[in-house]
Amino acid sequence: MPCNTSKITQILDVRNQDLYWTSIEIAAKALRNGGIVAFPTETVYGLGVHKDNPEAIERLYEAKKRPAEKRLTLMIADIGEVELYAGAVSDVAKRLMESFWPGPLAIIFPLKDGSDICVRLPDNAIARDLIRTANIPVATTSANTSGHPPSTDASQVTAYFKDEIDFILDGGPTPSHEPSTVVKIKDGVCEVVRHGIIPETTIRNCLKKY
Repeated sequence: MPCNTSKITQILDVRNQDLYWTSIEIAAKALRNGGIVAFPTETVYGLGVHKDNPEAIERLYEAKKRPAEKRLTLMIADIGEVELYAGAVSDVAKRLMESFWPGPLAIIFPLKDGSDICVRLPDNAIARDLIRTANIPVATTSANTSGHPPSTDASQVTAYFKDEIDFILDGGPTPSHEPSTVVKIKDGVCEVVRHGIIPETTIRNCLKKY
């Protein structure tokens, strides 16, 4: 069960440096125990849950009113974690990782069983500290109900979810209002599947250099 037993979403202000690591530890414990935690990234606020906890995943989809066919993104804290989840990484993917990570690019990697996995390494210390401290695979999505604009501050997260999530790490407004760009790598080909803050032309120009 999530460690927030009050059934009221608790806001933890990580701008207070005296309480920073205490807040990170509380939120990380909540993730390990099946809770839903909102946190800032360099683009918009995200919601995170334990990737391998079916009940937490179900709660997240219900809170977001998200269609079941829409994927979640695995968010990592260190680039070396990619191979733990995605296996062998293609040269095209390596080029993108070297150029844009940490940053607002999510990459869909093919897996040996024919499925795939979407991974992102955020350029935000709060997000990375949370994931690293939780020490679990963290599945994420943007902090908004389906079909509505993503949250760019803690008050918007609260307005969307009331008491449906457990904790919000309040890092203040995000520097961007645009979502991350999502690309899919298959058979050495890069396809942009969601346009975001990194323009497709920037990605294409990056790949032309190699």
